[in-house]
This record gives sequence, C-alpha cells and structure tokens, in this order.
Amino acid sequence: MPTQRAGVWIILISEERYTVTMFVIDVSMSMGKMREVELPSEDGKPRTVQMTNLDWIMQFVKLKVQEMIFHNRKTDMCGVILAGSDETKNQINDSRPEEYYNVVEYIKIAHPTPATLTQLSRLKPSKETNGDPLDGLIVAIDAQNKFLASKPSWTRKLILVTDGENPIETAEYKQTVEAMNNNKVVTSIVGIDFDDEKIGYEEENKPEIKRLVEKFWRDKFVGKLDDGLFATCSYALRECATPEVKETRSSLLNQVLRFGEPTDDPDRSIELNVRVSKATAIARPPAMKKFGRINQQESAMDWNDEMGELSTAQYAPVKSRTDHFIKEFGEDKNAQEQPKAIQNEPNVKIELDEDGVPILTDDTTLMTLPENATSIDENTQLAYKYGSEYIPVDKADFSQLQTKKGLDIVGFMPREKFRREWAMGEVYYIWPNSDSGRDQVEFSSIVQAMDEEDLCVIIRMVTGANFAPKLGAAIPRALETLDCLLWVQMPFAEDHRNYTFQSLDTLYNRRGVQLNKHQNIPTDDMLEAMDAYVDSLDLMEIEKDEDGNRFPWFDNLYSYNPALHRVKQALFHAAVSRSLATQPLPPPHPELMKYFEQPKKVMKRSKESLERCKKVFKIKHAPEKATVRKETVLVEDREDEPLLIGPAPVMQKRTPPLIGVSGSATPERKSERSYGGITEDDEEFVRITAADAPSSPEKIKGSPSKYEVDLSTLSSQSKVVTQQEDIKPDIVVGKTSPLEDFRTALADGDIVSEAVSQMADVIKELVTGSQFPNRRKAEILEAMAALRETCLKEDEIVPWNEFLRDLKGSCLSPVPRGNKPFWDAVKKQGKSMTLIGKAEATEAGASAKYAVKNETAAQFFNE
Repeated sequence: MPTQRAGVWIILISEERYTVTMFVIDVSMSMGKMREVELPSEDGKPRTVQMTNLDWIMQFVKLKVQEMIFHNRKTDMCGVILAGSDETKNQINDSRPEEYYNVVEYIKIAHPTPATLTQLSRLKPSKETNGDPLDGLIVAIDAQNKFLASKPSWTRKLILVTDGENPIETAEYKQTVEAMNNNKVVTSIVGIDFDDEKIGYEEENKPEIKRLVEKFWRDKFVGKLDDGLFATCSYALRECATPEVKETRSSLLNQVLRFGEPTDDPDRSIELNVRVSKATAIARPPAMKKFGRINQQESAMDWNDEMGELSTAQYAPVKSRTDHFIKEFGEDKNAQEQPKAIQNEPNVKIELDEDGVPILTDDTTLMTLPENATSIDENTQLAYKYGSEYIPVDKADFSQLQTKKGLDIVGFMPREKFRREWAMGEVYYIWPNSDSGRDQVEFSSIVQAMDEEDLCVIIRMVTGANFAPKLGAAIPRALETLDCLLWVQMPFAEDHRNYTFQSLDTLYNRRGVQLNKHQNIPTDDMLEAMDAYVDSLDLMEIEKDEDGNRFPWFDNLYSYNPALHRVKQALFHAAVSRSLATQPLPPPHPELMKYFEQPKKVMKRSKESLERCKKVFKIKHAPEKATVRKETVLVEDREDEPLLIGPAPVMQKRTPPLIGVSGSATPERKSERSYGGITEDDEEFVRITAADAPSSPEKIKGSPSKYEVDLSTLSSQSKVVTQQEDIKPDIVVGKTSPLEDFRTALADGDIVSEAVSQMADVIKELVTGSQFPNRRKAEILEAMAALRETCLKEDEIVPWNEFLRDLKGSCLSPVPRGNKPFWDAVKKQGKSMTLIGKAEATEAGASAKYAVKNETAAQFFNE
C-alpha cells in the first residue's frame, strides 16, 4: 500500500473551511417602494401585508446571517456594504475622494452575532439618493481582499441584493469579473421581481431601465463568472426555508490500536497508531435558554460606539447555579438513629445572570435558605439514598476503574452474526496514521483480511486514562484511496436483555393441549388476506427515473426530522420578523412534509386488499361506549380455557350459583370472607346435584368456588354461563350517526328507556356544543322527530317533554353558549315537534296521565 494513500485522505477530511461572506445591499430611494407580500392563509382566506422592497429583500439577508449564527461556526465571518446610501464611508473613497460616492462599509468583517441582526433591522431606504450597486460590489471585493491578504486558502462569497431600477456604470466591469474569477469568489445576485425561468416568473410592464440592468446582471456579469448564481427574491426566500442537513467536520484524535498485551507479551501482540473521527453526529433541536431582564444601571448596558445609540438588548441569558444545604434537626424521640445532619432536604436553587447578579424569582425577594441550614463543604459526609434512609459512604470505598487509553481488539466474529439491534449510538471512523507508512501498511492488511474473510472485529474503546470503556463492533471499508474501519457501540453482555412473547399462531390451554381453532388464532383466509395487503404496501419499487428504472419511494438522504427543522424555521422567522402578529410563521416546507402522506400509487394498489381484510376480519366501526359498572360472572371449567384469554366475560346480571343439600339447609359456616359482595365458605365442602337445587335460586347467596358441582346432571332449565356465549352489549348512541344507532338499539329489544335517554343527551350535546355542525341541522331535526315518535309510541312521554324544555332553555340561554338559530328551526316544525299533550297521547294509545295540557302544548313555542 502506498505511504501517501491514507495521509492525503485524512488531510482532506480534517481540513477546516474558513469563509468570509460579503453582503452588498442596495438601499437606494427606489427600494422604499411599497408592495404587498402574501402571508399564510387563515381559515382559507388569503392574507397580505404591506412592506417596502428593502424590508422584503432584507428577510433573505437576515436569514442568511441567522443561519451563520445558528450553526455557530468559528470559521464563518461576514461583512455588510451599503450601496445608494445618503452618506459615503469606505476605504477606497478615503484614498480617492472623487470615486465611489454613496457607498458605506456598514458592518466590518467579523463573526455574526444577534447584534448584527439588530443593525440590519435598522436599515432604511435613502431619502434622496439612487446609487450604483456595482460600486458597492467593488468596495466589498476590496474589503474582502484586504482582510484575506494573508489568508489565501479562505473561501470567498459575495451576495448582492438590488431592485435593478437604477442605471449602473459598466465601463470596467470586465476587470471586476476577471478579478473575482481569479480569487474564486462564489457570487449570488438576488433581485426584486427579476424574471426567473426556474419558477416561471416574468414581471409585467417592466421599465426599460430595469430590463437592461437585469439583462446585464444575468448575461454579462453572472454569465461570465466561473461560480455565479442569478435569482429572484421570491425564489431565494423559498430556498432559505428548504431543510438542510448540518454538515460538521470531526477533528481527528490520536489513538492506539492494540491486539494482545504489548507490555506482558510483546512478541505476540500488535500496537498501531491510528486516528479516530466521527462519521455521524446526532442532530438535536437547539436548547431553549432562559433569559432574564437586566435590572442594572446604565453602565451595565451595551453602547454602540459607531452608531452612538443605546443598545436595545435588555435581556441576558440566565446562568443556573445549584447549591446544596443540610438542615440541622434537633433530637426527636421518634426518629431512628442515623448519622448526624443526614436528612432529606430539597435543594435551593439560585439563578444568576451573566454578571453573577441573582435573578429575582418574584420581582421582590430572593429565595430564602432553610432555617438552620449549613452549606455543604469538603468536610461534609456524603450519603446515598436507599429507600427512605440515607447511607453514609466514603469516596475511598469506591475505587475507580483503572483503564488505559486505546482501542483493544477483543476478538473477531462473522459479520452475519452481528445483529442489527446491537448497533447503538454514533458511528466512528478508524483511520491509519498519516505520519507512519508502516502503520498504514499494517492497518490496511488487517482491514483487507477482514474484508476477504467477511469478518467484523469487537473493539473495546477507551477515550482517556481511567475513562469508562465502551464496547463496539467495527466492520472493514475499502474506500477509493484508503482502507478504514467503521466502529459502532454495542451493549455489554450484562446490558443485553432477551424478552419472550406468546406465539401468535400456536395456542395451548392450561392442561397443555394445543388448540387448532380459537378466536385468537388466525385462519388461513386471514393470513392470506393480510399477506396480500402487506405486499400491496411495498414502497421499494414504485418510483421511476428518467430511464425507467425503479427506485424506492423513501430515501434517507432526502428525509428530514420535522421537529428539528420546524423549530429551526420558527427561530429563523422570529429573528427576522418585526412582528409575529403581522408576519405569522409560514407553513412547513413541502420537502419537510412529503413523507407524511401515503403515496397515491400505493393507496390505489392496496385498496382492494384492504377491503378484503375488512371483510375477512369483520372490521366494523366501534361506537363510543358509555362507562357502565359491570359485575364479573363465573365461567364454566376455567382450566380448559387457553392461557391467552383475558378476564372472564362480564354481563349485567349474574347467574346465581346452584347450591344446597337434599332436605337440609346450607351447612353452618364457621368463618366467612366477603369478595365483592359474594360470601365465601372457608371450611365446608359438599357435593350437590341439580335435583337438590332449590326452586328459587335467586334467594340463595354463596359462591360455587368451594363446592363440587356435578355439571353432567344439570337440567336444561338450570343454565351455567360459559365463556363462548354471546353477551348483549350496552346501548350506545354515538355522535357520528345517532339516528342509525338509535334505530339499531330499538331493534335489539326491551331497552327503549335507555336508548331514549342517550338519544336526548346526544342531541343536546351536538346542538349546544362549542362548534355546532350547521350542515347537520337537517339530520338532527330528523333524529328529534324519530325520538318524539318513539316516545309517543312507547309511552315515554315524560322524557320527551323534559328533554324539549331543557333543549329550549339551553338554546335560548347565552350562558354558557346558546343556539337560537337551531331553536328557530325547531319552532318551524310546528305541532309535530312540540310537547306531547293529553289528546295526542290518548289518540296514540299511550297513557295521558303524564302528558301536558293541550293548551300548554299548543302555546309552548310562543312562550
């Protein structure tokens, strides 16, 4: 293996990329024109807000600066140049006063901070000046060249934003383009309402000056650059919202790869110098810091020397400090003996700002310390809590694990035996040493041998002396220019847990007999239907490229964490928006939401198999069930039932047990226990038959759990409830289709009163709810008509009259919320919806005893 094979690659991996970005902002008078910008729609209605062209395009500039602040890279720096300003302040003009007027070096090249965004937010269009943005570009290049005179390897970027409505001087632009190409400046020209073929935008009635300026920037300037980009502002803002993966460069750490023990047996051991770096890094949402108002004098505030204005920053991040205190307790006769001053006392937490000044918790006083409290110092005895007590310990009792820094090879194993669930944590690269050709050759030999034998190596990693060890597996990787290992942490043997679960297709009862048919065992039709449904959901080959080749629908490279990027979008938007009320947070980017919905091709392909599954598994809509207290029923021959069956079925009425002795009463009980209201005999055991059973079993109390019952002699009149019997469910009238549920309940039998009660409650809840479904008004009126007809037919007159009076009061009452329009619709139904009077009840064959007077029913809607 060549000596430079690994070294060149490692240098590329560890190289830091320093970047200086210059922003050239056109603040000419024309940038003060007002425009309407679309906002996220609210309740389906389009929304717009008025702002100047400068404010609109500054959103793009501040988003780019905010991105630098968010990533917090020490290698990112930026500066801001203003073109078309009413003032002139730049280095070229200082040396040549007759040139480059109306150009200001607004922000010097430095690391961006939140103060940078504050300065950018102060920008206003010029009052009487229309400048040349090309002059600002030349000043930016000059400032960049002077700053990077001794840093030729740094990356140079330049972003110019303009409206293109002012004439520019193009006499010597070719020399500028040539200089930018020589310095490899990455340039972006972003214009307001510039024509863009990428998004199909073309401005109507464009002025001739703007058309010529736009053509110059697109064709003559950007077209001649080696690395240039031309875009319109709307497209640039949309691209800023595109989720991006943060790429970080891991620093290389020196490590030693050992095989064997070089100190004890150097002849049969290997020790190589290697480098370790991260291959992946966990991305987490930014930490939400707590800020407190600075309550100090003017001297503690920040002054902007250049602007001569007081900084608007009035908040500072809070530093948290936790102090522990021990409370001295007096003698307590009831207290158990334990070491002195070892008691459970809550911690006292004091929050400080950056200057060490306490933050007021209630704007008036600080947190007070416990009475008789003493701060923990080095002489205080430490203790660990064990249950409700504290056990004093000494640090000397716990010896630290003595470990040696390095990578120790524990052994090799076939790669196919490494289980996927063992991989945990981040992935690390193990590279050969770039300073030793011999180490590179030996390391490459190990990697290539592992690759040929299809092996992985178990490595114990210790990142520092006496640090906690980590166990992991490394697999070989032969890259284009070098060989390396990919190491991932795996659990120790003591941390690995095996969990067993019951079989889904094999079932045994308590006697150990295998069951072939049971409600918990799927049939062949169920298995076949589910297999077809799962196969129809295959996402691996549903997309096609331009050549017709199939590829998976989901790609990890183009999927993003919604929580991470949505929080980032919210932070960026809040940083660049002056008011969230007028400029609310826009919706998530489409790239962030594209994997939230099932592909239409898969939905269409799986529709048939899904319907088959519904039919085979008899899937039906489960209505919302009312909470009803139920009583446990006894089950026949529980030991023959499968283990997977849950608690015994329940029913509303418990079948009484059959107990008794021929010609005598129940034996005398010596002691009794009560379980849920059932009395249990603890000592007497008798054998009974059906012939000995009394004629009125309802009058006998007891439990058959202590009796031996001869089930074979039971008569057909005596019924024992078994687990396979169908138990009548409770009546439930849901909100989705109350009328259908009501009619279904009536068809089941003698449950009219409960069905009427539930129907009345559902109608009232729908009508007086927080969001009345106006589209369901006709449906609810139809349900009320059916309810009234049932009440009249089934002699449930009182529930109907009470329901109608209660509904009237709720609809006409403003508290908590009424529904007068619906009550007006009920009144239009006339006498077919009013109270049930005596005449109407008598005519229907119902009892008129509880009906209202005919006059009351006739005048009910007029009251």
